[in-house]
Amino acid sequence: RKAFLQSSEFVCCLERLSNLAMGNTYNGGTTKGPMMKQKEADEFVATTNFTAPEVKALNFHFSQLASAAASGQSLISRSDFQSAVGMKSSTFVDRLFAVFDHNGDGAINFKEFLTILSVLSTKATASEKLEISFKIYDMDGDGKISRDELTAMLRATADEHQLVLDNAQLASVIDATFQELPSAAGQFIDLQAYSSLVETHPMMLSQFTLNISSLIAEQTAARQGAA
Repeated sequence: RKAFLQSSEFVCCLERLSNLAMGNTYNGGTTKGPMMKQKEADEFVATTNFTAPEVKALNFHFSQLASAAASGQSLISRSDFQSAVGMKSSTFVDRLFAVFDHNGDGAINFKEFLTILSVLSTKATASEKLEISFKIYDMDGDGKISRDELTAMLRATADEHQLVLDNAQLASVIDATFQELPSAAGQFIDLQAYSSLVETHPMMLSQFTLNISSLIAEQTAARQGAA
């Protein structure tokens, strides 16, 4: 069935990406296998929002999904990542993957995997989610979101959710978004302007929240059974 976006519905369109939290799976790693040492788990605790038992449970889950690279490191590819998050091939998936593939090697290890889950978890702060979401929209990394970048992300959002959006409607949505931010001067949205938009529409960040408590409980039980 057809669904059309009005000019005031850009934020609603973004919010619908909260479906990203459904059907997740995850990525590559530094430690293959379920028996992570306590010292290593503690190191991850210091850099994420997870406790040591949660880190160990997620490492167990990761070890079931990752493939060994030539280097011996366990990794997940872009295509595996796409399957993991249950989304179509889209600009949004590409950007999410690229932002967290810190070393740009085309794969994600356990550290990068855990960083993704930490930022997407319910434990992450709004400021953490704001920073990552801005990087996802800022495709060329120049510190601002252009009309072209916003257009590409909105098109990806519409395609992901099978929304019918012609070029005129898309332009109308983009115009309305920039009009809401006079400081954007009709061309770019910087981090300050984006923060203002998120403050007005906090549900924009809902698409970057993943409740993984049930997954952690599941993997904790599985890990204890395998011990």
